[in-house]
Amino acid sequence: MNFNFITNRQVSGEILDFEGEKFYKISNVDEMSPFFISVVSSGDHYIFISSTGSLAAGRVRPENALFPYRSVDHIHENAENTGSKTIVRVKNDDYIKLWEPFNKHHEGLYKIQRNIYKNTIGDKIVFEEENHTLGLVFKYSWTSSEHYGFIRESEISNISDINVSLDILDGIQNILPPGAPLSALQTRSALVDAYKVNERVEKSSLALYTMYAKLSDKAEPAESLLATSVFSIDLNRKDNNILISSGQLDEFRRNKSVKEETLTKGVRGSYFVEKSLDLLKNQSKGWMIVADIDKDHRSVQSLKNDIENKSQLFTKIKDSIKSNQYDLIKLMSGADAWQVSDNEVSCIHHYKNVLFNSMRGGIFENSYKSIRLILFLL
Repeated sequence: MNFNFITNRQVSGEILDFEGEKFYKISNVDEMSPFFISVVSSGDHYIFISSTGSLAAGRVRPENALFPYRSVDHIHENAENTGSKTIVRVKNDDYIKLWEPFNKHHEGLYKIQRNIYKNTIGDKIVFEEENHTLGLVFKYSWTSSEHYGFIRESEISNISDINVSLDILDGIQNILPPGAPLSALQTRSALVDAYKVNERVEKSSLALYTMYAKLSDKAEPAESLLATSVFSIDLNRKDNNILISSGQLDEFRRNKSVKEETLTKGVRGSYFVEKSLDLLKNQSKGWMIVADIDKDHRSVQSLKNDIENKSQLFTKIKDSIKSNQYDLIKLMSGADAWQVSDNEVSCIHHYKNVLFNSMRGGIFENSYKSIRLILFLL
């Protein structure tokens, strides 16, 4: 294999067309100190994400969290155990090579380039690692849907001139159940872990993350009746091995087989899909993980029924993402966010200024007769 290895590790930025949208790309982002990024929504979602990949996310307020709401320093430092995690085993007749995209502890093992893309509208972020030694590219994105919650799309591509066989374990870690008090999460997180129950729904990719009971010392009923839901969609495969904790990651790293998990208790929730892939040269394959909070029994049953038709559900999720973005565009249009000139950077700066001002103060609706608070960020 012959590659033009990147020898220039200089950080650079540019505006470009990417996946049908305008994005700002930072190349060699790992050469920078970790920094914080907000990903916005037309609804009540919040995503605060570190350039390391670790994040805090949820709806409306810190207590309604999908991933723990922490200060920025803790988020930067928890990339290994909170948010996205991917492990790849590249198979050959003579050897197996282990690759963990975005793992800073593996720097120097391969010739790589790490990039971050954020669309100029502000509701989508993409992390990308190009491994020029193995001839592979892995990327994942975060965006949101009013109906389905938080959408993480992953894709692995073969950029080499030979076919590649690989095993991949990909997912998210430190998923929170509803009802975990913010103060307890920040000061007594091990106690909260003891109340956690993670359960895979039979014959489905759906997993539910709940608590035995609300965290309380009072002698009174304290049922916890809501669940965090996570499911995956892979249109290329019928079934994937699914793990609902991080307990077998080291087994996968050691080239051992992992066993599907249907129930774990007293440990932090994770959601991983394991799959074996054969990639032809210049071929890509992708999948989707969808997570949301505060699901009641009726919502869970409805979601379970939807998952039975993967292709239809995939289209619904994509349409919902577009609808969310369209709503954001309409809201920002009402705040006069769009500027047109021959200076594209200036136009984007104007939009961002209006966006963050609107997040703080809302926009006027109904001919300036009322104010609508559009984004519930903290």
